[in-house]
Amino acid sequence: MGERFYGVQALRFAAATAVVVTHAVDLAGTRLELETALGGGTLENFGAVGVDVFFVISGFIIATTTQGQTGVGAAGAFLWRRFRRVAPIYWLLSLPILIGMARGGTLSADVAVATFLFWPFSGLEMTFPALGPGWTLCFEMLFYAGFGLAIAGGRRVAGGLVGTYAAMLAAGLVLAVPVLRFWGAPIILEFLLGVGIASAWRFAPRRLALWAVGLALVGFGLGLVFGYGGIDEVRALNEPWNGMRRVLIWGLPSALLVFGVVRIERTGRAPGRLARAAAFMGDASYSIYLVHVLVIRALGRMFESGMVALPGDAVVALTVIASLAAGAVVHVWIERPLLRVMIPSPAGRGLERSRA
Repeated sequence: MGERFYGVQALRFAAATAVVVTHAVDLAGTRLELETALGGGTLENFGAVGVDVFFVISGFIIATTTQGQTGVGAAGAFLWRRFRRVAPIYWLLSLPILIGMARGGTLSADVAVATFLFWPFSGLEMTFPALGPGWTLCFEMLFYAGFGLAIAGGRRVAGGLVGTYAAMLAAGLVLAVPVLRFWGAPIILEFLLGVGIASAWRFAPRRLALWAVGLALVGFGLGLVFGYGGIDEVRALNEPWNGMRRVLIWGLPSALLVFGVVRIERTGRAPGRLARAAAFMGDASYSIYLVHVLVIRALGRMFESGMVALPGDAVVALTVIASLAAGAVVHVWIERPLLRVMIPSPAGRGLERSRA
């Protein structure tokens, strides 16, 4: 599958930036107690929706780039590609925090399991990995594992996996069991929405794309006007019914937005400069998403020390700019070299970039 979806790349960049903005506002408002234009209203945490957009995009890209692949060999190759794309850079960037936690005596076995084994539910409440955004990677890896099994076993196994997930989702709504909080988490539905888009977008009339984007914006707008009831908080992960609300309030509009962007795009056209820039920043979005936590920690200490005094909105702007720049640098100088080491051939490297 050689198509390059530049609109999706731009969405990946926008989603990562939205998450960074939300955490930058939190740094200024909560940690530094500064007033900001985005603080105090529904816009304050709205950037968390970037995670939902990411999950839908992930389902779409994985399903699109593995079409026609079946068998144990194909499944093994798929899982290795995803592991080397996600885990090494994540573990590397987690090291500074892990070392600090170990020195401070706060590194627990649950945190280590969540960080290295991608298992966030040792109990009924989520244990966050050392690098906070890593919680999303736990669900990514779970989705990859299920998708790999589907590739290995074919349609019957895929249908069985979906049915098993549906049963665990239903059971998790009424039973408080750690494994159901993870394997039956409602947020996994967002990956499946992306898989559905990959199967259907080519057959949908192009005129539906604008309607989809419009409905997505209306859905997001309603949440901003009337509020979204805590679905941006960790209780949306710890409480299945609240997780279902997140899928409805943020997941469905995210799916409509991804569908609309994919269907509008004409993938056969040569990309312009703006599209190439979006593609680069989309490629860098994973590094941005991971490294911005370290940037915020460093800037927070600098601001708290009194070395630099800025108003709240300037803190937010500086944090976002520094995070985007750091993410681009990490992508070019760390993430790409790691992939080169782990991917043997030039053809494999090009394929990996197209499937990121």
